[in-house]
Amino acid sequence: MRFLITLLFALLPLGATAQERDSYFKDYQDYARFVDSRIMNRDFVELIQVLGGRDEYTIEQLNGLNQRFLNLFPENFSNRAVIRKTDLGDGFSQEMRVYWGNNASYNFFYALLHDRGDGLVVLTFTVNSNVSEVLGKF
Repeated sequence: MRFLITLLFALLPLGATAQERDSYFKDYQDYARFVDSRIMNRDFVELIQVLGGRDEYTIEQLNGLNQRFLNLFPENFSNRAVIRKTDLGDGFSQEMRVYWGNNASYNFFYALLHDRGDGLVVLTFTVNSNVSEVLGKF
């Protein structure tokens, strides 16, 4: 049976400055570049930390999660696509991204986003190898 991993993180406090805040990006393009580069290169520790897990896990726990992801996805991804995006109104949206390579493994990413006008905040996200887990969020 395929090992499934789901990660959900809540928004960190909004009182910090933009440069110090996790889950905060200057715009959608900045967010997309970050997520795509980290997932495609299988840099799951930094992905988790920057999107809100820095205070949620110890470095040992992060390394354990990272090793599980590396075992699930033994090669870097070479392809990506945003396959579902929904505008929820008032700057809120949700999206599903998919990553794949030369093997039969697909990695699905879900994010709930808020464009605040002064930047984009990732409110919650999920990384999973099971498409149903991510599609169920829509």
